[in-house]
Amino acid sequence: MNKHPLFFLLAATVLAACGQHSKSGDTAADSTLAANTAPAAAPYFYLQLKGVVGEQEVTMQLLKTGPDIYRGYYVYDRVGEPISIWGSPDSSSQQLTLYEDSRGDEEITFRGKLDSSGNFTGTWRGKGTAYKFLLHPDFSKAVHFDVYYAKDSAPLLANAPKSPMGEAANSIIWPAARTDADIADLIKTAITGKTPVNDPQQFVKRSNDSFLISYKGSAATIDSAALQSEGSASWNWTSEGDIKVVWNQYPLLSLEYFGYDFTGGAHGNGGAIHQVLDLDRKKVLTLDDIFKGDYKPVLTRELELSFHKAYQTPEGQPVKEMLLVDSIEPNNNFVLTNKGIVFSYTPYEIGPYAMGQVNLFIPYERLQEVLKADYTK
Repeated sequence: MNKHPLFFLLAATVLAACGQHSKSGDTAADSTLAANTAPAAAPYFYLQLKGVVGEQEVTMQLLKTGPDIYRGYYVYDRVGEPISIWGSPDSSSQQLTLYEDSRGDEEITFRGKLDSSGNFTGTWRGKGTAYKFLLHPDFSKAVHFDVYYAKDSAPLLANAPKSPMGEAANSIIWPAARTDADIADLIKTAITGKTPVNDPQQFVKRSNDSFLISYKGSAATIDSAALQSEGSASWNWTSEGDIKVVWNQYPLLSLEYFGYDFTGGAHGNGGAIHQVLDLDRKKVLTLDDIFKGDYKPVLTRELELSFHKAYQTPEGQPVKEMLLVDSIEPNNNFVLTNKGIVFSYTPYEIGPYAMGQVNLFIPYERLQEVLKADYTK
């Protein structure tokens, strides 16, 4: 699967950081929005929102990652399973609609007003019903982040008015200035690797530049006749990526690194990798930090049960009938919340492209026999 430069860079960083151990440091103090009374007025931003949908308590990680682009996750607090959301404001910017990524045919949405202070109120609709929601910024036991975005484009053929175009857009999160220094350093290293980065905006731009240099370099392998016969549309390459917060409650910080590109062919390719930081122990977690004993068979058993539940298939049905594998084994692409673990599989890893990213949630209560660390608080 082709991925853009930022995805490759972040993937390499995540894999390297998984084996990294850091010295212990100070614990994080509760933080509030007192230093910024209008966080949602910034061009790009990150908010942790808490409140209710109907009578159910929820926590939402909401990021504005580009012009009129909102992405993130939310959980029902009693369940703790992350649900992906994305959306944009309407033309008047008075209403923001967020769509839930779901496997069903029914559309599930949050639609309401997001004010400059970060308060998000409106109506949740789905499953044949509707509830009012009321969410407010709440960064207690959470890390504040700034969001950086960059976009650029370049023609494939210089001095050709009708040349195909390449376009790259990326965004990243970066610990806000108020973040504890040791924790900020841990997060920055997790995001960028061991090479120090003093300017996050340049870090984002560098990824775009790398993609466009590669794109323009491909012009040496084609000629104008090929463009005419193949059609210029297949040479309008695009690349996009972002970093999102999935869970943010001390001591756990779960991040997602998403990348997608189209470099010709029938469709683009993309996927997400994840990284879990223990801010108290100052390290990127591996499965061996979380589980004990012979845990892999237990996880495989529970992953297959989770798959049957998520995709509404009989428990006795072999997963091979829907997937590309005989069994679902745990990988290193996982997310932790205070209620459970999500294993994530990129397209083609266990399932066909049409299935997309496969995310399987296992509650901690089903893993007590192999659970080593307690992250339920």
